[in-house]
Amino acid sequence: MRFYYLLFNILLFTNVISQNSVDYPLDIPIILSGTFGELRPNHFHAGIDIKTQGIEGLNVYSIADGYISRIQITHGGNGKALYIKHDNGQSSVYAHLKKFSKKIEKIVKKVQYSEESYTVKIFPKKNEYRITAKEIIGLSGNTGRSTGPHLHYELRDNKDRPINPMKYKFYKVKDTIPPVISGVYFKNFTKNISGIKYNEASFSKLKIKKINNSLFRSDTLKISGLIGFGVNSYDRMNNTWNKMGLSEILTSENGIKKFDMNLNKFSYEEWRHINNFIDYSTYKKSKFRVQKLYIEENNPLSMYNRKLGDGILNINDTNPYVLYSIKLYDYNNNFTEILIPIMWVENRKNHIKDQTLKYSYNIERDSIYNIDLKNSNLEISKNTFYHNTKLQIFHTDNVLHLDKDTIPLLKPITIKFNLNRYNDSIINKLYVANGNTFVSNRLKEKKIIAKTSILGDFHIKIDTKAPELKILNLKENQWASKIKKIKIKVSDYDSGIKKYDAWINNRWILLEFNPSTGILSYDFNDNIINDSARNDLLVKIEDNCGNISEISRTFYRKPKG
Repeated sequence: MRFYYLLFNILLFTNVISQNSVDYPLDIPIILSGTFGELRPNHFHAGIDIKTQGIEGLNVYSIADGYISRIQITHGGNGKALYIKHDNGQSSVYAHLKKFSKKIEKIVKKVQYSEESYTVKIFPKKNEYRITAKEIIGLSGNTGRSTGPHLHYELRDNKDRPINPMKYKFYKVKDTIPPVISGVYFKNFTKNISGIKYNEASFSKLKIKKINNSLFRSDTLKISGLIGFGVNSYDRMNNTWNKMGLSEILTSENGIKKFDMNLNKFSYEEWRHINNFIDYSTYKKSKFRVQKLYIEENNPLSMYNRKLGDGILNINDTNPYVLYSIKLYDYNNNFTEILIPIMWVENRKNHIKDQTLKYSYNIERDSIYNIDLKNSNLEISKNTFYHNTKLQIFHTDNVLHLDKDTIPLLKPITIKFNLNRYNDSIINKLYVANGNTFVSNRLKEKKIIAKTSILGDFHIKIDTKAPELKILNLKENQWASKIKKIKIKVSDYDSGIKKYDAWINNRWILLEFNPSTGILSYDFNDNIINDSARNDLLVKIEDNCGNISEISRTFYRKPKG
């Protein structure tokens, strides 16, 4: 009997382990480095990031039957990404791939060579390329905007809205650690007809004491008026030191639910509104995120339970003693709670300041502005900002000062620089920069036009220097029969690289660019080669201001047999 019991448990354990390849797109123990809804620069994370044991090249499997709906390759973003529409109406996305499966690579290479472009977007017809469950669709990698080998995996509903993949997985990721609290903050507010009025003043930080691993308590907060709270918090999981996102935040006032934000579903149209969920000014100044536990006016996020109201507490003489609770949940329902005793004090001064700065402009949210300055012009459309605001705007010498990047924008602002003071011979080499970052070099009627989605300092720069270009592993007249890839180092420290191309024997070849290393590579498996041993390579690179570098090599390689 003991033998059968042991055999049963072995079979059960084997079945659970085998669920990895069914439940998840990788057939390895699942450890995450990023969670769904996690806070990222300018967006909520739309999937989960699965660790690939620090390496590239692991098999990536389709989670279910379906067809390829999209193939996309970009230098940044998701890098090499595959989109599958499944028969149940959901879609899955697999990103940062090293390469696709052989049959998909064949589709991609055909389009890349047809369009003579490494970056492509391919939208096959419905059911044109069928994919089955557990089919290998590619190899894990580190392409695009990725800081280390991993697989970014998304699940989307039948309306193409991202949903938390963890909800649909039988195999659970090990997580017994409650969220970590780094700080609790508060500040006063006022209200108008449309809701909570934006308060640009900084948060004040509360002192909190640890009671146990999941419970904290603050000193009594003595205050009056309308109060809003915020938290700086993140989640931890077993077997990893990565900082990850929360799943839900709940607050209550004297045991009555006050605020609820669930981060397990949203739409892509809401991405940028993360800058109204966090305190954008604190993030830009101090590089940490205060997550606001209240809803300001003109915040359209759907993740709030709006039936509860705006989350603001009203501390007054009719409500003099309050026990405020903040509960932070991860997806596995581990939670951390912070208890904040609050006591009303009479005639406490409100900290809201109304600052008037030199060169200050009052920008009404529902108005249009066309502001002429010395050598520059600004166009601000309706609803560019979440709220009415004051901006400090002026132009000195070559710099347009457009306040500071501490106020989030809903729409871009158009900047026009007058170029009359520049010689015609160099106008085509001018560009707008924010710090050292290229913004635009679009010319129209002797003006350079740029659109910006952030505030800050903008100035005109000149770039007359061609990009640097060096072939790393191929010398002139070298026999290259044993070389698998040609590698080319490129760099440009001014306006940045705009485009690159290469040819062997006057035939365009596909170069794959790795932005993190600045290396272009050509794979000889593409078979763009002569029937003779001699081959002539030409590489051409152009920056954003039209400066061009070229390099050529003659090399020899055993002809195709």
